[in-house]
Amino acid sequence: MSAFVDFIDFLGKMGLILRGDPPRSIDMTDRVWGEPVEGFALSVREIRKEDPDQLAAVSVVMKNNGNENIPFTIPGWMFFYAVKVEAPLSAYGTNLLKPERSSERLQILLGPGDATETDVPVGTLYTLRKQTDYTVSVSCTLPNGSELRSNEILLRA
Repeated sequence: MSAFVDFIDFLGKMGLILRGDPPRSIDMTDRVWGEPVEGFALSVREIRKEDPDQLAAVSVVMKNNGNENIPFTIPGWMFFYAVKVEAPLSAYGTNLLKPERSSERLQILLGPGDATETDVPVGTLYTLRKQTDYTVSVSCTLPNGSELRSNEILLRA
C-alpha cells in the first residue's frame, strides 16, 4: 500500500495528476521581498534540503499587497516565472520549457493580502555543480505588462 501512495505522491508532485490534499499554508516568516509593482510583491527563498543528495529547489511567493481583488490569467507556473541563475538548462529543463508546451492557462484571483506559492525545482531544471553557490532571482510579467522582480538569494547546490 505504501508503494502505491508513494507513486501517487510522485505523480502529484510532477503535476501529472491532481491530489485531494488540503491547501498548504504559505510560510511567510522571514521572507525578503523584491520591489512592489502594481500592488504585487515577489519573494524567493531556498527550500531546505532534507537529504544532502536532494536537488536544490526554491519557493516563489507572489503576494497582493493592494486593497482590491485582482483576477488575471497566466500561463502555467513554469512559464509565468522566469528564473535567473547563471547555469545552463539541463536536458530535462530544455525539454520542459519548450515554448510549445506553454499552452496551459490558469485563472488566478488574489484578494487583498492573499498570496500564492510555487516550488521551482532549480536543481532539476538547471545543471548545477554540487557544493557551488548560485545567485538566484525570479521575475514575472503582470497582465498589464509590468515586470515584477523578486529579491536575490544565494543558493548552494
